[in-house]
Amino acid sequence: MAQARLQSHYFINGGFFDDDQLIQGVPKMRHIPGIIVQGRYDFVCPIANAFDLHRAWPEAYLRIVPNAGHSMYDEGILYELVRAADSFKNLKY
Repeated sequence: MAQARLQSHYFINGGFFDDDQLIQGVPKMRHIPGIIVQGRYDFVCPIANAFDLHRAWPEAYLRIVPNAGHSMYDEGILYELVRAADSFKNLKY
């Protein structure tokens, strides 16, 4: 029940983002390495959003996880999130 209340709070408030806020902010983060991990069957964050973000930020890698939804506990999503985090561990700035 607590998770449903939390999710409802986010949905009611538009995720606390203005329309296209992330896309409009890409120029500010373009220099930062990024990996977009998207579940193919994510109904919370539609796959079109990931494609739009990648189109605006082509320097980022886009990893579509087949047979996955939104949950980070999905085996494929978890694998890609860990793989993404591992790719940053030796990054020097």
